[in-house]
Amino acid sequence: MKFLYSIIGTMKADVIILFRYRKSIISDIITFLALYLGIIIFNDASNFSDFYNVQISDGPILLLIGYIFWTVSNIALSYSSSIIVGDAKSGMLEVKLQGIIPYPVLSFFSVLVSIIESIIVLFFACLISLVIGYIEFTHIPFILLSIVLTIPSIIGMYGVGLILAGFALKEKSIGQFVSIVSAILLFLSNTLILNLPNYIYIIPFTSGIDISRNLFSIGVFDSYLFIIYICVCSLWLVVGILIFNILLKKERTQGSFDSF
Repeated sequence: MKFLYSIIGTMKADVIILFRYRKSIISDIITFLALYLGIIIFNDASNFSDFYNVQISDGPILLLIGYIFWTVSNIALSYSSSIIVGDAKSGMLEVKLQGIIPYPVLSFFSVLVSIIESIIVLFFACLISLVIGYIEFTHIPFILLSIVLTIPSIIGMYGVGLILAGFALKEKSIGQFVSIVSAILLFLSNTLILNLPNYIYIIPFTSGIDISRNLFSIGVFDSYLFIIYICVCSLWLVVGILIFNILLKKERTQGSFDSF
């Protein structure tokens, strides 16, 4: 029970912190929404309708699916790395490492709080899309399904965040590096680009995008691609934990871990 109470306590504290720093969350929401507006203005949704052989009116929802997966994954990546680096900077990392809950597990439940911010961002993105006639009300159930399908990508991107945070332990700062990685993932993945080779599925959320788009366009759930999706995200989680633990051990033995 102590294990469960510790997790619940951590998540409650993270929720309080999330809404206490309202300026930060509002700034993040505005940034993501501005980016979404840029995407729908400068991208031709008809390319998606042509590629997936659906009606022109369905092109925008296919574009929105990519944005949903990228947004949720990006927020998870940002939270996972910033939480760990923040703990290292404040000196709480060493304290949490001595707790009854393994640190990667504890920080993962903190990352789950980021889903709240993701839902807020996507709510306003969908609201804007409905108001301007970009999508239809009939698309809402499928949008909710797509959000559910992002869960494995949260796990995978958490693993990526562990790797980035591990390399940032020495300087106790990750700067704009996460933003750069997020931008690269946006413009080089199938979020906005069509007909990419299959090796793109090494990125955690990309197979999820194609699963959702195929499900919407042809009504078929690609079970084989879903297995790839689960395996890739699980692999990133395992690799992330291993690399983070190696880098953490190195920093504790060779670096100035207790200096902050």
